[in-house]
Amino acid sequence: MGRSGLNDIQVLLIEDDPLLGAALLQRLRLEGISAQWLQSCAQAVEFFRRTRMRPAFLLADIRLPDGSGEDLYRRLIPHLANTTVVFATAYGDIAQAVRLVSAGANDYLTKPYDTDALVARIRSVIAAQPAGQHDEVLENPFAIHDETFPLAQELERLAASSLPVLLEGETGSGKDRAARYMHARSAYSAGPFVAVNCATLATDLIESLLFGHLKGAFSGASAAREGLFSQAAGGTLYLDEVAELTPRAQAALLGVLENGQYRPLGDSVARQTHCRILASTCADLPAMMAQGAFRADLFYRLAVARVAAPPLRHRPGALPGLARAILAAQSARGAALSSDALQAMLGYAWPGNVRELKNRIARAVVMTNDATVQSGDLFPESRLVEKPGLAATRLDAEQRAIQQAIADAGGHMGQAARLLGISRTTLWKKLRAARDESGASGD
Repeated sequence: MGRSGLNDIQVLLIEDDPLLGAALLQRLRLEGISAQWLQSCAQAVEFFRRTRMRPAFLLADIRLPDGSGEDLYRRLIPHLANTTVVFATAYGDIAQAVRLVSAGANDYLTKPYDTDALVARIRSVIAAQPAGQHDEVLENPFAIHDETFPLAQELERLAASSLPVLLEGETGSGKDRAARYMHARSAYSAGPFVAVNCATLATDLIESLLFGHLKGAFSGASAAREGLFSQAAGGTLYLDEVAELTPRAQAALLGVLENGQYRPLGDSVARQTHCRILASTCADLPAMMAQGAFRADLFYRLAVARVAAPPLRHRPGALPGLARAILAAQSARGAALSSDALQAMLGYAWPGNVRELKNRIARAVVMTNDATVQSGDLFPESRLVEKPGLAATRLDAEQRAIQQAIADAGGHMGQAARLLGISRTTLWKKLRAARDESGASGD
């Protein structure tokens, strides 16, 4: 079983018009196309952060309540990979739409557009998508360079054990791949690897999702269903983004980890668990425990062993080799990286880490016909603005630092302000000034 729920979405709609957004969503679902509708830049960024999905098609309005199409594109580039990106624009915004296409968006549509033609195009894009979202696990993900060799050795030792392991680190730093590698090298490798994104677990169905249910166990239970623990029997249950578990889900999971038993809803007989538990998080769980947001008893059950995956910016020596290996896997024509592309990569902070590196390379391969990938192919958002002066450069650096702090703080503005060493009021003023400037430049 792979990830479920929100990660199966094929189309992402970003549209603030409630009538148009609802109509498009209904039409796509009637066509049997899975879609999600969001109404702002902030919602889109948070949705990608929580679910890590890669929709085949993204349709976004060029004017949103909290930013322009250019704002949205800059913020979503790290997540897009080979997603087809189309902007919907009114006549007055065509100049911005053209800039977006030159920066790597696939196309733009002028309103009102032909919905039938749009649906047909979406179908063709979905049909062309390769099956499967995960690479085959071939080697220890931290053995690629001497910088992380001690971590690679630690992973090898833990893989051979049956201990629960908590993988910690920033989003995209390699935790998922490390979990899959540990499963492949463990005594559980003959069994299934069941991965679940805890952010997608519905609170009102948590016991059914974890433990399963019998037919007639509750209203609407028209058939029996296997839970995650049953599906993972003989293998590994991987709880991705475990910090996203609700209090009810934490309590339900703790009960199983304490006594090794679970009972499907409607069943009078308890069953024994027969799977290894791995978990991951990009949050600071000890801090969450101190705030009462995560159970200490559950933390210590999950974190019998802890592995900290370092962010990509802390292992620059591994970056060139890693980038070339990813490019070789992504490009059928044997593309190469130019020297300016390598320099640009080494000068970038990589907030999305290895996942962002893979996404940017995948998108560069799709969007260029050249045999050599240039820096502009990897960072197409750099084409959206003219070369800035000194003041603009300083402001841009400040905004990058602010956005990175907000990401590190998981969207909590007070914590982001503390990381930056400023007050929350000052942080809001700087964000408001940046939005005002962005709005003025897009008029």
